[in-house]
Amino acid sequence: MPKQFRCHLFWCGHMRDDETKPSCAQRGSMDIGQKLKQAMRDRGLREEVAVTKSGCLGQCKSGPAMLVYPEGIWYSVPTLDDAMEILDKHLANGEIVERLLIRD
Repeated sequence: MPKQFRCHLFWCGHMRDDETKPSCAQRGSMDIGQKLKQAMRDRGLREEVAVTKSGCLGQCKSGPAMLVYPEGIWYSVPTLDDAMEILDKHLANGEIVERLLIRD
């Protein structure tokens, strides 16, 4: 049986061919995502929370973007400090980080 996780974090690692349009990778998502994954390992959260680099999540203007599933919570994560706040508050304690939400 597949491992069951409490939630799943998807982080956009998409790099556009057309560099005149925004993409999460151009804004540092690759580094942020890798460091976030390592911080989750260091804190023992990788047994509870799945983390997957994704292709485009369709939030290019707000990126780097992350999505917490199944809650459907979308985050704009411009810095590693923001990612660590999401880790400490949302992923570890279930508290939504309002200031980083992507809203319609």
